[in-house]
Amino acid sequence: MKNRVEVLCHSSIKITGSKVIYIDPFRINKNYNDADYIFCTHSHYDHFSKEDIEKVIKEDTVIVTVKSSKEETIDIVKDEKRVVMVYPNNHYKIDEIEFETTFAYNENKAFHPRENNWVRIYNKIRLGNVLHCR
Repeated sequence: MKNRVEVLCHSSIKITGSKVIYIDPFRINKNYNDADYIFCTHSHYDHFSKEDIEKVIKEDTVIVTVKSSKEETIDIVKDEKRVVMVYPNNHYKIDEIEFETTFAYNENKAFHPRENNWVRIYNKIRLGNVLHCR
């Protein structure tokens, strides 16, 4: 299956191939409920939008997120086993998806402090032959 990458809005991206991945779903225009995986890089409303997550999540979706979004994520999926916590500067493999994380912070602004341990969009997300970098 050929992979397709769509930039949806702001930092929101959809990768469709053998699996469907959303990164920071935001301003989703209808209920797709097709996500195998959802990646949320931090807890700001435009990266972790409960309303938009609910438009793409399905019964067995796995959400990959950071500590500051953990409780709200568990509240959405109702099953802690479907939540994967990530931290900066690590390598992960979930099923056939490999990705790396790095810190996401601003040196000169207070709204993305390093100590929050938020992650920059997962440096590499490999799904078959898709590589997403930001």
